[in-house]
Order: sequence, then C-alpha cells, then structure tokens
Amino acid sequence: MERYLSEKEYLIIIIISPKYYETVTASPVGLENDERTFNTVYIHKQLQNEFIQNGSKNFRFIPILFPGAKKCHVPNWLQNTNVYGWPRDRDDILRRLMRVEKYNPPPIGELPTIVSIPI
Repeated sequence: MERYLSEKEYLIIIIISPKYYETVTASPVGLENDERTFNTVYIHKQLQNEFIQNGSKNFRFIPILFPGAKKCHVPNWLQNTNVYGWPRDRDDILRRLMRVEKYNPPPIGELPTIVSIPI
C-alpha cells in the first residue's frame, strides 16, 4: 500500500460514501478502534497531504460518489475537483483511468499568411 501511495504514476480512486465521510471527519475519540478505521484515516491523511503539497491541484485522485452519497460527503479538500458519480459517470471514469481525453482537438492547420500593407 505504501508503494502505491508514494509512486506518483498511479491513479488513486477514492470511493465516497456516508460511512467514509463519517470515518475521516470524526474526532479520534469517537472512532472505532479497528484496523480498517485506522487504515482509512491514515490513507486519507496521506492523500490530503499530497494534495496540499501539490498546491491544491489534483493530479491523480479520482473521487467517486457511490449510490447513497452526496456532494456533502466529499471531504473539503476535494470539493473543488472533478467528482464522478457511479454508475452515471462510468465512461468518464474509465477514460480518466486509461488517461484518454473525451474530446480530441482537431489537427493544427497551416499558419495564415500575414500581409503587411504600408499606410
């Protein structure tokens, strides 16, 4: 797990659900003391730190709202990034994972000829 977090070429899917939001925003006193909770909070903090170190620019996180989750369940630091909905945005998610653009720009044509006429 540490390797995938530290190697920047990997894209990371963040599944957003009410339970995830509750886990990562709860005070440490109110958290369950199980391994899943500790791992979830640890990974969340690592991802948040990377986001902040990148100047609040999202280069590799793919937040996905699962059914039952709403935009308010997205952690604050991911609110201004593209959040996908599952299964509605399935094709866009796959394009993002495969690093394929949705729209391809047209080829660049010839440069226009500029004619200067003295006045």
